[in-house]
Amino acid sequence: MLQRLLATAVLSTYTLLSQAQVAPLQGQVINARTGQPVPFATLGVPGRGLGTVADEQGRYVLRLPTLTDTLIVTSVGFSREVIAPKYLLAGQRVFRLEPEEHTLRGVVVEHSRLRPAQLGSTQTKGDIRWLAGSSGKETVDDEWGWELGTVLSPTSPTLLEEFHVYLADNQYEHLRFRLNLYALDRGRPGKALLSQDVQLTSTALQRGWVTVDLRSYNITLESQPVVATVQWLQSEKTNPADKYFSIPVKRQAKQVMVERENSQATWTVHPMQPSLYFSVLTE
Repeated sequence: MLQRLLATAVLSTYTLLSQAQVAPLQGQVINARTGQPVPFATLGVPGRGLGTVADEQGRYVLRLPTLTDTLIVTSVGFSREVIAPKYLLAGQRVFRLEPEEHTLRGVVVEHSRLRPAQLGSTQTKGDIRWLAGSSGKETVDDEWGWELGTVLSPTSPTLLEEFHVYLADNQYEHLRFRLNLYALDRGRPGKALLSQDVQLTSTALQRGWVTVDLRSYNITLESQPVVATVQWLQSEKTNPADKYFSIPVKRQAKQVMVERENSQATWTVHPMQPSLYFSVLTE
């Protein structure tokens, strides 16, 4: 479980593990129809900071203090699987997800009337560096799944061309993130909107803007608020010390920044704006 401590200029992340933990759960998430692995599926306990992300082969390592909590397993383009405690106690460690489709509603965008614009914050400096990371372990597993994002309010139908997130710090050889889009529901992320898994990666120790081209996904937004987040999926570092990355955050009056520890944790909302944005074509 991560505990984030906010200092005047830096938010530090520490990993606190219960001394009374049971042995880590290890298993695999697979496609129920094909039997193939589901890469980077998320696993989490509802409402708690307990969870992780599977690797490219759907394999996971999950540390839980007990086996008395319900576990939720999800991935983009699949239905969620609810695993009751009795199945965990009985030794179930392979979880099967059914493919499904849930997409953004069709938006008619007249290309002849489009103009380039930005949606989000293009600032490279913030009042705070919002850190995520871990310490003292060769492999990071129980920190993955953390999400940070912002409420965005397009004023007209908008076609997303590129997504950008700014890394002020990066001590990893490799970082992988997922882009998530949610409907806004009472000021917090609600229903997931994407049916395609959109990921972006950093190079070794890369700082500055990390970008993913979205043109092939043909993602369009209506003129209503949505929430865009980056979700930490994977990281690699040979030296177990000083493992962290950060995203600049600006203080502001509006509560538009959202965060949660993993895919099933409770969202928190802050009067801040992180440095992430879309390059778009809009009417």
